[in-house]
Amino acid sequence: MNSPIFKIKVVFLLTLLFSFSDQISVAQSTDLHQPIVKSGTVFEEKNGLVTVEAEYFYKQSHSNIRQWYRTSKNELAKVGRDDDNQHCFGASNNAYIELLPDERVTHSDKLVIGENFTEEAGKMAVLHYKVKFTNKGRYFVWARAFCSGSEDNGLHVGLNGNWPEHGRRMQWCDGRGHWTWASKQRTKEEHCGIPHAIFLEIEEPGEHDIQFSMREDGFEFDKFILTTDINYTPIEKGPRVLLAKGELPNTFPEVEAHKHKKSYFTTISKAFDENKHIAAQEFPSVGTNFYKNGKNWLAINPKTHKKAITSKTFDFDSGKYDVVFVGVGENDGNSTFTILVNDIVIGSYQTPLTDKLFEEGKKFNGLWENIKLYKGDKITVIAKGGSDGHEWTRARWAGIIFSPLGKGKETQDAPSTYSAN
Repeated sequence: MNSPIFKIKVVFLLTLLFSFSDQISVAQSTDLHQPIVKSGTVFEEKNGLVTVEAEYFYKQSHSNIRQWYRTSKNELAKVGRDDDNQHCFGASNNAYIELLPDERVTHSDKLVIGENFTEEAGKMAVLHYKVKFTNKGRYFVWARAFCSGSEDNGLHVGLNGNWPEHGRRMQWCDGRGHWTWASKQRTKEEHCGIPHAIFLEIEEPGEHDIQFSMREDGFEFDKFILTTDINYTPIEKGPRVLLAKGELPNTFPEVEAHKHKKSYFTTISKAFDENKHIAAQEFPSVGTNFYKNGKNWLAINPKTHKKAITSKTFDFDSGKYDVVFVGVGENDGNSTFTILVNDIVIGSYQTPLTDKLFEEGKKFNGLWENIKLYKGDKITVIAKGGSDGHEWTRARWAGIIFSPLGKGKETQDAPSTYSAN
């Protein structure tokens, strides 16, 4: 049997160990500006497309005032002011980098040129990436960012130490509060940016140094794409990274969304044993202007389309049903959904606004009662994105439930929901 003195010693040693471990963790958090790829790592252009994770820079320069720091599930920099929460969920590779410290969070915070803001491209906090190009030409620059407001939504891009006018003042206005791709240049006349005005000219094949530099501190940077296709628009996390030379570190640990109950659609579809349902992703997406958004929804990319149409056969028993359409509320406009049976409209409705990024629940549903359906009928969904004047919704939806006659209202009353703040 262990003596009381032995137990006391064990507790004391464990306390010291945990304390020491915490100190190491905090100390390491200040080193998150260091590169995680070697200087010999070179990314590859293929068919006029380059994709690189922002955290894969091989060095930083001009970083005595501001530096880029990595954030992942198990990493958080402790460098001066940073009012933001972590935004790892939804980030490509489960990680991103941020310009710290973030001293100008709101417009009321003092603007200090050369410290928390600079219009001079290449002068502060420069990131370096090596890319091997096979094809020369004009490459339009896209970057994925998480902007919380008007004081963390600007960046500069350069090439081989040169900072051309067409690489300055990348600007984000849309998509605040979630990861968003943009490729626009801010001008005096258009503060939210002009499309297709941010590009780099690759005049010769070979290795080139792609560089990004600070415009505003607090900028959160996830990934960038270079493309010769002026009509190209990235979706979700973008294409995978291609490597010409070197090695990449392991993918960062996956980050889950804020804990929530089971998908609202999944829950209410099982409210009655007699319920039948077709999930949105069971409908065709190819050639419809829809894309599969996560594991549950179909959605529209508003940068390329504002309307989408898809159809699927009703393969259940003929009869009268209450039809419940599960839409998704969004915080940047009212999406419109129209449901047709054999090309005849049974109903149309708009989702109300939510103060969350997106949200499922009864108030975002459409309900049409006492609808006669026959096995083999064609069910069509027409979705249109809405706008608040600044941003467009993605017209997300989860699916359609066919409840027994008179059970539609009760089907929707399941308490679970799916939302994101």
